[in-house]
Amino acid sequence: GGNTAAKTFMNIEEGGRASWYQDAIASCAGATASIAISAPLDVVKTRIQNRPFDMPESGTSIVRNLLRNEGIGGFFKGLTPKLL
Repeated sequence: GGNTAAKTFMNIEEGGRASWYQDAIASCAGATASIAISAPLDVVKTRIQNRPFDMPESGTSIVRNLLRNEGIGGFFKGLTPKLL
């Protein structure tokens, strides 16, 4: 995933030796990519879980309303605290 991509970007061959510093940077990059990619799904899941029980709403309508009312940035709400 992100760790391998970061190591490739630093010109470390697959299976090659990396320094502690390179491993730390690659791990941080991989973790950041993982969190950023899963954030939109987490926002939709939270909206589904927080909707009123007596007002069922599908996941697609939640996504549609999120895009209409908050734009693409709405999918990344709460991303900063997760990255810190």
